[in-house]
Amino acid sequence: MRALGLVLVCGLIAGTAAAQTPNAGALIRAGDFDGARANLEARNASPLDRAFAEALIAQRQGNTPGAIARLRDILRIRPDLLPPRQILANLLAQTGQYEAAEFQFERLRDIDPNPNNRARYNRALRRLFALKPFGFTASGAVVPSTNINRGTTTEIFPTDFGDFVIDEDNLDTTGIGLSLNLGVFRRFELPGGQRFQIDAKTSVILYDKSQFNQHSFTLRASVSDTNDGKSWSVAPEVSRSYLAGARYYDRAAITLARGWTLNPEKALTLSGNVEYRDYTTSENLTGPRYELQGRVRRLIDARTAVEGSLAYKRGETQSDAFKYNGYEVGARITRAFRNGIQLGLGAEYEYRPYDGDFTGVTFPRTDNIAAVDFSVFNDRWTVGGAAPTYSCKLTWAQSNIAFYDYDVQECSIGFTRNF
Repeated sequence: MRALGLVLVCGLIAGTAAAQTPNAGALIRAGDFDGARANLEARNASPLDRAFAEALIAQRQGNTPGAIARLRDILRIRPDLLPPRQILANLLAQTGQYEAAEFQFERLRDIDPNPNNRARYNRALRRLFALKPFGFTASGAVVPSTNINRGTTTEIFPTDFGDFVIDEDNLDTTGIGLSLNLGVFRRFELPGGQRFQIDAKTSVILYDKSQFNQHSFTLRASVSDTNDGKSWSVAPEVSRSYLAGARYYDRAAITLARGWTLNPEKALTLSGNVEYRDYTTSENLTGPRYELQGRVRRLIDARTAVEGSLAYKRGETQSDAFKYNGYEVGARITRAFRNGIQLGLGAEYEYRPYDGDFTGVTFPRTDNIAAVDFSVFNDRWTVGGAAPTYSCKLTWAQSNIAFYDYDVQECSIGFTRNF
């Protein structure tokens, strides 16, 4: 593992750090830490320069946890700075924190405009993949919901044959769920530098009303590559879902994605998904579904990013009444603050007209679905090595068919842990 750190530190970092603080940097490398501090004081160096120097001093003194903590503090203030992130990525790798190191190297690959540096980051990532070819993930969340079954608030369904009273099973039901997810992955480095990964995952949501309990099993394979600001991936998967202990539907899908880093501030991703669902009881819903999506992400400043997306969806179910076209637009903004808090706010809207007349009426169903979500995360807050995330999503679905006219507010407090 030391070879990985030495190659990158010598090739990327030492010269950059010395260029920023030539006298202090030389003194730190010579072991004259008090002299380095005096040099910074005499030059009236900025707080960031002093913090960076203290991180380098901690590293030279063998205080790796202290150096990592100081580097993370610097990046909370200036996440665009390359030298602190380069050193942090190496220290994380050297101390066996491979997932965190991967994140930092991938972030460097995204923001560093130097193609030679990006090639080095890719080589470092390939070494990390070889060092940890498999792993486990676990996450849990408490999920209170105002409408766990997405039931309607409307009690009467008017039809061409008269008004019908909607039964209780189709009305909105409040509840609190416990969500648990377990996963395992195995990855391989292919001869051309691409990554092949197999993921197996099981998920369960348990409610205080057992008839709404859900669980699923998913097996996914993916091949991906990122090089010179371009990326692509192909990912087939199969899954089986259960509702209240009974098999609900089987799903087979494949997703293709292509990405471009247009410049250090802007990235474009195009993706397509084809899936087939086979429902056990709701045979009208059985059939293929298709989706095309374009997404643009732009950095406004070092700590703020905005994202916009457009998507087209098509459902080709067995029943004409459930065949649909979906047109979706979305936007999202994320902001990282100096105290470690990261906020996200998103909104989306989908217009979904269906093809055939709905049962009991002489017109097709039309849905308008709007949603707003926000999330809060702080990487300084950990519980047993897991960082909690608080998120909420509010959805308003308006439909000309009463069964699908509903609102839902759903929040969660979740924890994720990698092993």
